[in-house]
Amino acid sequence: VCVFASMLVVLLQSAANLVNDAKDAERGVDTAARLGPTRVVQSGILSKQFVRFAYSLCFGLAAIIVLGMFYYTKDWLVIAVAGLCGLAAFSYTAGPFPLSYFAMGEVVAFIFFGPVAVMGSAYLQTGTISWGVAFWGAGCGFISAAIMAINNFRDRMNDSKAGKHTLATILGHEAGKRLPVVFVALSFVILVLYCANHEVIGLGLIGCVGGYFYMTRRITPFLNSKGPEVNLALKHTAQYNLLYALYFMFCVSMGSL
Repeated sequence: VCVFASMLVVLLQSAANLVNDAKDAERGVDTAARLGPTRVVQSGILSKQFVRFAYSLCFGLAAIIVLGMFYYTKDWLVIAVAGLCGLAAFSYTAGPFPLSYFAMGEVVAFIFFGPVAVMGSAYLQTGTISWGVAFWGAGCGFISAAIMAINNFRDRMNDSKAGKHTLATILGHEAGKRLPVVFVALSFVILVLYCANHEVIGLGLIGCVGGYFYMTRRITPFLNSKGPEVNLALKHTAQYNLLYALYFMFCVSMGSL
């Protein structure tokens, strides 16, 4: 089940990225002035038709995996949650109400890469719904929201010109630059609360100190850049998400002793 769940996540994330690539190019959001990685449709590397086929294939394979998981679990909740995740992946930049165009990017990242991902994975392996697990999953959700906030902060000028509304275009330069820092700081709070609740508060404080030094040396300095160096903040925040998850797993194991 864990392997199938991982495959499902990869397929839905791939589909979401491909939909984003195609739709942003179609709406004129992606231009040659973009600071982010090369977009395959906007740059002409791949045609819009091919990318549409690719994301349709990803969604189709994801549906097959979901049906297999349903056959194994006999649980309609699996269908419901997976369907909601698929809808979010498509609706992020497509459909009549593209979420990323209405300042919902950080919210979507928080929900689906935090509480939904963690609680869903736990449910598939235990058969039990735990809102406590969903709450602790908010830590990774906040870091995922920080990644989205940095992405939108980097693209705020192009997005504003194209009429795409994100938190970065609404908040402006200074507040938009601080938003990822707030999200990362909130992940510290989740870690400390978990460790305090499981009598390993020392580990939580150590994690916060380490996270603070990582943030001030590997993330915030690059947010001051006006060029492509801001992509390093994006890269380092994604790396921090992995480190945070691994350290949280360590705290969970120590707290259960």
